[in-house]
Amino acid sequence: MVARTPGLAVVINLDYMNISCELCRMLWLMVERSMLQAGFSVDSRVFVSSDPDAATKARLVMKGLEPAFESFGVSQFDAVKEFYCYDLASRIDLNMADANDVVEVVELPN
Repeated sequence: MVARTPGLAVVINLDYMNISCELCRMLWLMVERSMLQAGFSVDSRVFVSSDPDAATKARLVMKGLEPAFESFGVSQFDAVKEFYCYDLASRIDLNMADANDVVEVVELPN
């Protein structure tokens, strides 16, 4: 059986392809610290919260970081490649042995 985790996950990915690794590292440390201070915890590569208002909180955190991004000469719009939230209950870890029991694969004809 696949374990389901209640709560929401927030994904924040910076644009490592178009912004230097050094700058992304500094920005990421600010994002991570701010998200943790806002009550999120880190689960693998996502921020998680059991708060139903987690998406709103994440938006407020990122809005609060806009001046810091701009102080490094980059807009948040350009620096943040992905910023989305999903229900943790829908997450399936495909590394788990029994994940095949809950995932249906449909092959499409060529």
